[in-house]
Amino acid sequence: MKKIVLAVILLAAAFGGWRYLTSDNGDKPAFRTEKITRGDISAVVSATGTLNPVQLITVGAQVSGKVNKLYVKVNDHVKTGQVLAEIDPALVLAQIKQDKSALEIARITFEQAERDLNRNRMLLAKDFVAKVTFEQSQQTYLQAKNNYDSAKTVIERDTVNLNYATITSPIDGVVIGLSVTEGQTLQSSFQAPDLFKIAGNLTEMKIEVNFSESDITKIKIGQPVTFTVTAFPGRVFAGKVQTVNLNPTSGGQGGVTYSVVISLKNDDRALLPGMTAYVGVILSQQKDVLRLPLSALRFNPPQEQSNVLSGMFGAGTAGSAATIGDENGTTKTIYVLRHGILTPLHVTTGASDDAYIEVSGGGIAEGYDVVVGLQKIKRK
Repeated sequence: MKKIVLAVILLAAAFGGWRYLTSDNGDKPAFRTEKITRGDISAVVSATGTLNPVQLITVGAQVSGKVNKLYVKVNDHVKTGQVLAEIDPALVLAQIKQDKSALEIARITFEQAERDLNRNRMLLAKDFVAKVTFEQSQQTYLQAKNNYDSAKTVIERDTVNLNYATITSPIDGVVIGLSVTEGQTLQSSFQAPDLFKIAGNLTEMKIEVNFSESDITKIKIGQPVTFTVTAFPGRVFAGKVQTVNLNPTSGGQGGVTYSVVISLKNDDRALLPGMTAYVGVILSQQKDVLRLPLSALRFNPPQEQSNVLSGMFGAGTAGSAATIGDENGTTKTIYVLRHGILTPLHVTTGASDDAYIEVSGGGIAEGYDVVVGLQKIKRK
């Protein structure tokens, strides 16, 4: 009799719950639902960086003077050794003339010191001069020799500077920056002025990105990267992590960031140096899995429905906050609508991204309506 009574009570509770959940009287809770779908889930770390050529050379002027001639302009393709500009060599030529005069004086002094040394060596052998006189002539000879060698070195430097008056390209590439005009006077006494920026190869580029200390440990060399640029909305470009720099940089408000270099191909030359790239480093990716919106895990039915559901499906079914450890992941409770009836299901969760989480379990399938929220509808 006790078993019969218990069975009758459970059937009555289930029938009452079904009547409550399907009742149209008064205000009835209406559920917002989304479909359980099949698709890809990617765990991504995002940041913003700047596009640059892999090889970017800044060409400066190593001598002072007026720019007599410019031979290139921005976007021109150049070859190694091609003349980019010529600087008026007048100042260098004047310096060479002056240094040649000093070289001649140093040569004459050296030759005289050499003759004096040879003479005193012979006189010392016959005891016609004191040894100290010979030693003094030796010191004079060595000093004159050093001065002569230094004067020759100055002439060699002047010859190099004269060659610097003709500025040539150090690499094959494209001129992407020009900061000089014909007739402009350059002063290179303290720092070489930057004249040209030459990109080596615009089909191979890189992105320099700074990641926070909380994300840098997740990033490894070789990980795939996707990114977008404002210039091409809707187009997604691909790259991969090339370098992870472990040298920290202090950011604003006491934060620490680490530099990451991302390499990419730019075969169609659509991407230009200086563009802002919105980067996502793909940490992991699951393809063609069952997934549901993250909001479904945060849904809890109203208290009165929780009590009814507990009576119908057993204790512990209501309330998605409860989790159960599982050897394959974490088990959570979600709610689906079956024939208009709110039904709890236990699912095992897996990988997740910003919008979806992977789920598995014998009671779910693609196309199920999973409850993600609640809204009140007034019945008239």
